[in-house]
Amino acid sequence: MSLGLQRGVVKLIPYDPEWAKIFDVEKNKIKSIFGEKALGIEHVGSTAIPGMDAKPILDLMVAVEQIENFSVFTSMLKTLGYEFRRDNRSDQEHVLYVKGPEDDRTHYLKLTTPGSSFWREHILFRDYLIHHPEHAEEYRKLKHELLEKYSGERTNYTEDKADFIKSIIKLAEQKF
Repeated sequence: MSLGLQRGVVKLIPYDPEWAKIFDVEKNKIKSIFGEKALGIEHVGSTAIPGMDAKPILDLMVAVEQIENFSVFTSMLKTLGYEFRRDNRSDQEHVLYVKGPEDDRTHYLKLTTPGSSFWREHILFRDYLIHHPEHAEEYRKLKHELLEKYSGERTNYTEDKADFIKSIIKLAEQKF
C-alpha cells in the first residue's frame, strides 16, 4: 500500500491513483457501519487531488447530524481500526480519528457536520485545485519549498501553508 507515515513527520510522495481506490474501499466500510447516520463521506486533502504530491496519509471527512455526542461514532470507528484523538482547541468543528500506529499512520478521519465551515472549506479547496491546475501546481511547489525549509518538521510546514489555503478558499467561494 502507498500509505503510511510516522506521526509528526512530513514526507511528500508523487500522486498515486491507488489513493482514490483505497478511499472507495474505506468509504464503503464506513457506510456499512454508519448506515444513514453518514450524511456524506468525502476524500479530501492532497491525496484527493489528482497529480498532487502528498503526505501518504488518506484524509476523509464524514458528515453526521451532530458531533456533540461523538462517542457512539468512536465505538463504530474502532471496529475499523480508528482511534479517537483529542484536540484541545475549543473552536473546532470536527472530531479527529486516526488509523495506523504512530510510526505508520495511514488515515485521518474527521467527523463533522454538513453545514460546518470545516466541511465546506475542505470541499471548496479540493474542488478548486482539481479544476484549476495552475493553482494546484503553485500549491505543490509551495509544499516542496516548505518541506525543504523545515526539514520535514510538521508544525511549521502546516502553519506556513495556511495563508495559501485561505486564499484558495476565498477564490473558490467566488467561483462555486
